[in-house]
Amino acid sequence: MQVHRCRFVDYVPQSINAIEFAPSTSAYPYAAVGRANGDIELWRTKGNLVHEKTIPGMINGSLETLTWAHQTQLTEDDLEIFDTPKERADATARLAESAPRLFSAGLNAVIIEWDLAKLVPKAAVDSYGGAVWCMATNHAQTKLAVGTEDGHIRIFDITNNALVYKSCFNKVNSRILSVAWSQDDKTIVTGSADSCVRIWDAATHTMATRMTLPKEGRDSTLVWSVIVLKNGTIVSGDSRGRVSFWSPTMHVIEQEFRALGADVLCLTADETGHTVFASGVDPKITQFKLLAGGSVAAESAINGAGGKKKLIIRPKKWQLAGFRRYHTHDVRAIAVSSHLDNDLIISGGTDTQVAYCQARPFPNENPHRQPCFPPLNSVISVAPEANLILQRQGNTLKLWALGKAEPASRLLADQMESGQALQVYQRQKDLLRMELKTKTNLLCSTISPSGSLIAASDAEGPKLYSVTYVDDSRSTVRVRRISDFPPSDFVPDFSENLGAVQMRFTADETRLVIATVEGFVSVVDITGWKSKQFATIRRHCGHRTTEGEVETDAGSNDVPTHPGLARHQAAVAVETRTITSMALSKDGEYVATSDSTGSIIVAQVSGEQQIVVPQLGQGKKSEWPTSLAFNEQSHLVIPTSLNHLYVFDVAKNAFTDWSQQHSLANMPHTYNMMADCVGGVTTNPEEPNCVYAYSASHITRIDLDESPGPRGAVLNVHKRKQIEKDIIAKVLEEKMEVDKRSEKQAKRKRKQSVGSQINGQAAMDVDADADAPSIGDQAEALANDVDELYKGKDWESTVVARFREAGIDADSPNNFRMTQRYQNLMHASFIDRNTMVVIERPWIDVAATLPSAYHRHKYGA
Repeated sequence: MQVHRCRFVDYVPQSINAIEFAPSTSAYPYAAVGRANGDIELWRTKGNLVHEKTIPGMINGSLETLTWAHQTQLTEDDLEIFDTPKERADATARLAESAPRLFSAGLNAVIIEWDLAKLVPKAAVDSYGGAVWCMATNHAQTKLAVGTEDGHIRIFDITNNALVYKSCFNKVNSRILSVAWSQDDKTIVTGSADSCVRIWDAATHTMATRMTLPKEGRDSTLVWSVIVLKNGTIVSGDSRGRVSFWSPTMHVIEQEFRALGADVLCLTADETGHTVFASGVDPKITQFKLLAGGSVAAESAINGAGGKKKLIIRPKKWQLAGFRRYHTHDVRAIAVSSHLDNDLIISGGTDTQVAYCQARPFPNENPHRQPCFPPLNSVISVAPEANLILQRQGNTLKLWALGKAEPASRLLADQMESGQALQVYQRQKDLLRMELKTKTNLLCSTISPSGSLIAASDAEGPKLYSVTYVDDSRSTVRVRRISDFPPSDFVPDFSENLGAVQMRFTADETRLVIATVEGFVSVVDITGWKSKQFATIRRHCGHRTTEGEVETDAGSNDVPTHPGLARHQAAVAVETRTITSMALSKDGEYVATSDSTGSIIVAQVSGEQQIVVPQLGQGKKSEWPTSLAFNEQSHLVIPTSLNHLYVFDVAKNAFTDWSQQHSLANMPHTYNMMADCVGGVTTNPEEPNCVYAYSASHITRIDLDESPGPRGAVLNVHKRKQIEKDIIAKVLEEKMEVDKRSEKQAKRKRKQSVGSQINGQAAMDVDADADAPSIGDQAEALANDVDELYKGKDWESTVVARFREAGIDADSPNNFRMTQRYQNLMHASFIDRNTMVVIERPWIDVAATLPSAYHRHKYGA
């Protein structure tokens, strides 16, 4: 197989400025990761950390802070509206079942609430104070405190899905850098750029206490982060690299630690308030624990007056418990999960990578690092017929032409070893860099198989472009936008959002399938694109599953629709439901789509039929698809968040026999326990029964006609070969040693035998039997006996046994064949028979684009 190993794609990731977990009261275990360009990534934290979708940021936007809200209790106004206990109980239940709300703000002085399903702003208000540096929701989830550039704290009312300015606190002569609410919501704590930590009365909006930190030099100390623990203790992190613990009653520093060598930019605490994590410009994550008398909280004690026992409470003290370096550059954000079944600590910063591990065993837990590019809904698409690569970043599209290698002769190809490089005679070409005029970053993009059409979409709607070559050398291209696209009826008249989250061209380029942010899957005829004639052939509604949606869709009869057939879902699912994956069958007959609720719909491209794939997994384990692909037999291949692999036969409307036998029970342990989930699946036309599943760290070849093989098998083919070589070399060495010993022993036996025979012959009577064997015959027979003794060991069986001990079973061939040669893998697909294109983004290239990291003095060798 020939592989185009491409490292020229210059995707530049954005730094992480904020990370926040959804409240523990929410049924949706999300973590929101905010990037510097305004993009917000939503990650599922149940099971593996899985990227679900990205909310595109505004062009030239800014994001400095994120916060969630999930109101679960009725306000005083609500209690007046709902009179009876039943009405109040029903209203409270509705609040508890609702999806959490996400807010963001930045230096552009706008506070935005985001629609988690449609990926667009739901509401936006001015901060009324310039750049927003910090933001926090109170514990009742009814108010939003915002710290701004002008030194004011402003309160916004967020009850009943509102976002309304309510009040303003007294001004301080410095910008507010950090803000936190007390546990009872009666006070607000802020950190500012004038070396002060202030406590504010939330009811009167006045300052109750000011606590001042010392300066180092002439510059004021910047209080970058503050948090309030359950017992009222205030924790601050500042530009001196110190973490301070303040008394909740005396408002003085009880303990102070030099946590970092430079600014402490972020703090977080666990749900109990007994563990605090800090990080910042010095990119180590430091852990503090609240310990009592060294280890325990209290001890029983001594006899008091009257023989009574009294309890001696040992004083609790904070101690620096450990630290680890998970990042190479500044850590801008850190968060600990508040869900009891998800004990995760997630961090991120200037090095653009999301790192996470279990919080309880910290610092002994090794981190898992997610790739710096979106692992799902890839930013890469390939035109196999034209050997073109389309890259999306922000609102920019880049087009590359693959290079060419010297063709190898048949004889040479047979002699070449795996991994051998071919001589390149034509390097890749950077054909196009096009910045689109959009209001938001792009949601999706794709290129047609021949490379003549490019489709892209932002939050406002999809766009179609034609690609033509200026000359025969194909070194320069001209791109023009095609007007009158999309047709007005590709969504219903009542649809307010036209943005597309997924788009695919059919193989014959006669259709473009568009999945919209509102859950419609529209099939558009593009055969008349040269004359700007477009028509909507079909609009499927399988992902719109609530009763209200079905009734609304049925009322729109301008284009034939097929109301939702997916699993019955509560209305709350609509608040977060987004189509996340799409795949077209090779013959262009079927389109498969999956959404963030786990529903998978297979629909006819030109017909009305829709098939609902049965629910994945079993029991209460949450499992949802991370990608979709059709193999050469038009079977739908579905990798999941738990690294299972399902194969669905669309024609039979059932999972294949292979899937029913092996999808859950027999997955190899190494594949099943990979930290990163499969982000894509591709097929080789030369191997119709095989699929290639890939993630950022591996490509695995899977034969769907064979069983997965032993669960403990070594999957990595390169590691497997090395283990085999080492075992064979060791056994050969042992055999040579045995052969040497046997030869020495045989020689010694021969000498002894010859000597004894000579001595015996001298003493023999002259009348001895003439038919006795000669001395030479006896020596040869003895030597043969010795050789047979040492040749009795079955060396072949020894090798097989040692292979089996190392996870290599020769009797049961390894099906899941994995290579981890390609790291930070962005995309993999076949552009021809036995010809694959692999696109990498090496970390060393990403690091070259980053600013300088904190310099630590190192001593010693």
